[in-house]
Amino acid sequence: MRKSMVKIFMGSVVGVVAISAWAFQIGPLGTAQESRLTREPDSSLAKAADKVGVLIKGKVHEEITHIGAGCQIDRDRLETDKFCSTSEGMAASPFVIYGVRWNDLPPFALSPGEGNCQLLGQAYVCKPQTVRFSTQPLCWYCLFKDAERTAQTKRIVGGCERSAPDTARGNLMTRSHFGDLQFLHGMASQDGMHPVLTRAQILDWIKFAWKVSSREISPSARLRDVSLQTFKDHFGCTEWTVADLYLLGRQDASSGLISQIRQIAFGSVLHTVQDSFAAAHVNREPGPSSQTCEGTRFIKPRPIVEFHTYGAQDGTLHDHGDEREAMIAGEGPNDWPSAILATRQLFELNQDGAKWADARTYVECLFELSENRKPASPGDAFRRR
Repeated sequence: MRKSMVKIFMGSVVGVVAISAWAFQIGPLGTAQESRLTREPDSSLAKAADKVGVLIKGKVHEEITHIGAGCQIDRDRLETDKFCSTSEGMAASPFVIYGVRWNDLPPFALSPGEGNCQLLGQAYVCKPQTVRFSTQPLCWYCLFKDAERTAQTKRIVGGCERSAPDTARGNLMTRSHFGDLQFLHGMASQDGMHPVLTRAQILDWIKFAWKVSSREISPSARLRDVSLQTFKDHFGCTEWTVADLYLLGRQDASSGLISQIRQIAFGSVLHTVQDSFAAAHVNREPGPSSQTCEGTRFIKPRPIVEFHTYGAQDGTLHDHGDEREAMIAGEGPNDWPSAILATRQLFELNQDGAKWADARTYVECLFELSENRKPASPGDAFRRR
């Protein structure tokens, strides 16, 4: 990497932190343990960016997951006690955390010509290798910002949808943040989308990931053969396997990750569910819920009024709804925040070895629609003015 490019990046981007549709913020640089797991080299630029606050988020998703996995903390101390976000408070395995982070930072490959983008007004070309933030931070940022601009006028889609004047091809990362895969974050893919369709996509995704976690779908299975409409629509023309999806670049047996794909897929389930309690992603009915999901012992969350879309949202306003302060706010002073409670209950099912048939009732309850449901929009509180 040319030193001049590093200077341009570091000098011009300091202070730009509202860059993503990350809900319940996630630290993009990960942990030293994750780097060891993926055998990725350290990036001096990423470390430097971390130190000056560039592209960095609080690790709220990770904290929610560790609390859900059993990190001990009192409800009345949640506001000030950040023990479960530290290395000493890690209760979830590093493979589950890898999966929780995957929805925001999936590894992806570049199609021919896709690695050419504009970085701070200058042409930039990505390296022809698997892209992760930790290994190609400039490329990742460049592609992200290009997609952010593109999404203002075009729908970002995958290879299965026919090209049209109002569409643009994207990769796994840009599609999940701005395009046709926003259901990975509990969001609708476009304005006006009917909530029943969005819910169906989300449930298809969670069903798939849960079945991977429960060994009902093999890591070698091809996505095009998954008998779910969402997968036929969005992955039906790919040759990707389950292992390619989650572990691209490290899906070989020697990496050791393939044997842990069950935990990784479960972490991805947690991310989607946690996102559905972030106000910038989903609008739920107000007030507490004392009911249980029918046929289960688990607390029923508030029904969903509207799924939001990211393209027309103000990034800064979106981020305010994803900060730690939003996570710790329960429906009442003694209530656990819904994202934490749902995470705990999903861990309980997972640790009991629940198959999808056993988990389905509760998962569907998590995404119950309100009688006052509305088509998707950016949400009045988050709309770009």
